[in-house]
Amino acid sequence: MNIEINSLTQQTTNDMHENTEIKLPDIYYDNRSGCYWVTNDREDWIRFNESSVKRLLKSHGISSECGRMERLSPLDDKILKIQTTNDICYAAPLAGHRKGIYSFNGERVLVIDSPNIIEPKEGEYPLLDAIFDGLFNHPLIDQRPYLYGWLKICYECVSTGTNRPGQALVVAGPANSGKSLIQNLITEILGGRSAKPYRYMSGKTEFNSELFQAEHLMIEDDIASTDLRTRRNFGTNIKQVTVNVVQSCHPKGHPAISLKPFWRTTITLNDEPENLLILPPFDESVSDKIILLKAAKKPLPLTINTLEERKAFRINLSSELPAFLHFLTKWEIPSELRCERFGIKHYHHPELVKELEILSPENYLLELIDIVIFKTKFPKELYWNGTARELEEILKSSSVKIEVERILTFQNAMGSYLGRLQMKFPSRVKASRTSETRSWVLTAPVK
Repeated sequence: MNIEINSLTQQTTNDMHENTEIKLPDIYYDNRSGCYWVTNDREDWIRFNESSVKRLLKSHGISSECGRMERLSPLDDKILKIQTTNDICYAAPLAGHRKGIYSFNGERVLVIDSPNIIEPKEGEYPLLDAIFDGLFNHPLIDQRPYLYGWLKICYECVSTGTNRPGQALVVAGPANSGKSLIQNLITEILGGRSAKPYRYMSGKTEFNSELFQAEHLMIEDDIASTDLRTRRNFGTNIKQVTVNVVQSCHPKGHPAISLKPFWRTTITLNDEPENLLILPPFDESVSDKIILLKAAKKPLPLTINTLEERKAFRINLSSELPAFLHFLTKWEIPSELRCERFGIKHYHHPELVKELEILSPENYLLELIDIVIFKTKFPKELYWNGTARELEEILKSSSVKIEVERILTFQNAMGSYLGRLQMKFPSRVKASRTSETRSWVLTAPVK
């Protein structure tokens, strides 16, 4: 008799739970890691295991006891429904997105945090103005419109949740000129989150999930390679992160998934030749996807000799960012600098372009040609005529074989480089076509 009464009481309790809507916190099941995501009292997302979720559900009155004729208790039934209806495949911050549930290519993801967007506020920004002026306003050209235009588009995108392609910003200049300071300010403008992408972008790792949690991909003082193959791979990845909206997120130990992060990439480096040589060759496929600014080294507007002075300086700069952003939102990009694709046209400082041209693989190839063709094998000849393949065979059988193999890293590289040399030095390199073959006429350098 007591057993029947207890069963009836339990059944009545279960019926009450089924007929009464219980207000539960949001709970999602991560089908990759097997954990659960729950909102806490501060509306932040925290990770729970199944035991913790069950305790949480019990605290909200969901019973763990099976009623008569039931295969699952209300608690287990609720767990099963969470797993099958509130399943997600990704749970982490996602660059450019505020926290919430999103769907990308049929995959449901939970964004657990938001960027910290600075609200513009009318005011003055004398320190920031002095820094930008000192770094980028050169006597021959004021580069600030390119920087401001790039920052304006960045801020508009991150503050409105708009995903738009944007060039990589490269700042090259003397050591201790303030390049890293600019990057830190850009991190604040983009929401306060940054990540280091160089290992992935140079091909040293295939795992990149940490990059998806930051709007600002920052390359700074990285031990970068000057190997041409690595530089070209770097250029390929610059094109991918600047242009593509859908990106492949590959966490270690899990399959890759397609997401839509908002990214902006910045690169700072010293302007010595060996440092510039980490940049990819500026060919037609990558040139318009990079803004290349030259930084000058000028005294900062305040002294920062002590730790306290440096801390106060950074606080003052951060306090000016709302006023600077107010200026950016009101400022119009000059019509001649506008670009439909990126919002602002790309720009390459001419002094840095000249250095990069000298360091380009085709220029280095011409040096090797002069050494082998006109100094070693045919020192008395004024011209050499042959195909790209014949030239490659001669160079690879010479004392500069290793150097040549480092340059010719892709199919028909010799022909491509000779074509660029013809455009740069038409008096020295010229194509000659017949109905069957394409040959090249090389002229000896002037002695």
